[in-house]
Amino acid sequence: MAKRLLFFTLLALALGLSVELAGRHTWRLDVTAQQTNTLSPAAAQALDNLPAALEVAAYVPDFAVQRAEIERLFEVYRQHRADTRLQFIDPVARPDLARSAGVDTHGELHLRSGQRQEVVKRASAQAIDAALNRLARRGERWIVSLRGHGEAEPDASPGGLGSLVDALEARGYGVVALDPRQLDRFPDNTAVVLAAAPMDAYDEHSQQLLRAYLDTGGALFWLADQTLPSLGEAPAALGHLPGVVVDAAAARYGLKSPDNAIVDSYPAVLGTALSGHSVLPQAHALHWDDGAGWRLVGRLRNSAQSWNETGALRGDVARDPSQGEQAGPHTVGLLLQRDGGASAARVAIIASAGFAANSQIGRGANLALAVAVINWLSGNDRLAAPAAAADLELTWSAHTGAVLAIVAMALLPAAYLAIGLWIRARRRRA
Repeated sequence: MAKRLLFFTLLALALGLSVELAGRHTWRLDVTAQQTNTLSPAAAQALDNLPAALEVAAYVPDFAVQRAEIERLFEVYRQHRADTRLQFIDPVARPDLARSAGVDTHGELHLRSGQRQEVVKRASAQAIDAALNRLARRGERWIVSLRGHGEAEPDASPGGLGSLVDALEARGYGVVALDPRQLDRFPDNTAVVLAAAPMDAYDEHSQQLLRAYLDTGGALFWLADQTLPSLGEAPAALGHLPGVVVDAAAARYGLKSPDNAIVDSYPAVLGTALSGHSVLPQAHALHWDDGAGWRLVGRLRNSAQSWNETGALRGDVARDPSQGEQAGPHTVGLLLQRDGGASAARVAIIASAGFAANSQIGRGANLALAVAVINWLSGNDRLAAPAAAADLELTWSAHTGAVLAIVAMALLPAAYLAIGLWIRARRRRA
């Protein structure tokens, strides 16, 4: 009897200690293939770069289910940064507080860090991550997109940059299109100047405007097609090989056209969170010789199974060294910096006019690459680029599809039939 009493006493003590330990320490394991319940690298870096503790005011009525969902959303943020505070305010019970905060709809989240504030209209991990990036961003946020020389417009056309502009605005940047011929200087709050594949060369006034802007520590993002930027006294330092880059690695990602350069490794200055492959259609192979005070801080290179094709992309395409076609890997992007003065000037050149277009920005890590380049140019390179959208589509080659069809439609039924006949024969013998 005494032993049984001692056993139950120790069991109750062990259970009580287990409950106390579970209340003090939690352990989470995300077993989803796409890590959908894990804090993204972009959100983690944004939390680390906030000017002060994160304070969240959730204007939600006293509905247990809705509040529990918001609690669950913010649990991963509080695990990463313990000083994150979440407060629920019932806009029905306290309409005065909701009115003074400018609340429009129930369910709004007001995120504050120091003197900065962002509003999330509908609670979701993506919206919260974007708001955190806006809170953590430093300095001026305006991007001047040049126009008037055949550049891609920030609109919704297939070749436009509307999707990229929407993504940048969601992360706290503002984008304005200006014709440099009508300017005496770029606005003082310009963070980055974007030259989106100008078809015509810039006139002397526009080039002088760009040079003066870079001399004061400006930042230039140039999508190269017909023209390349003039970088001071060394015009021959930057150029490109004839033709367009063809890349056999494109077939690995289901791309039928070989004129898609595949980039799957990135310079460290763009952040460690940038991963996956980017697709650069109709890219040119760049060459760079250090000059005019500019130094190379990073480059984008495609696979070794490539060359610069100078002929037509019809039928069987093969490299012809006699036509100046050189084997890869080729440089399809350059990150340059010139130190001196109050701040360093930065230039990013990507030799693919269409990689950031609406029709291409959703491919692979294209959007993440474009945002990472903008972050680096604007001095926000400590912030991670957005993760590429999870690819939930299952694709396989024609050969693999044929094998699966044979297995599913012939071998499996035959195996089931054989097993059934074998079981029937055993029962008859029994």
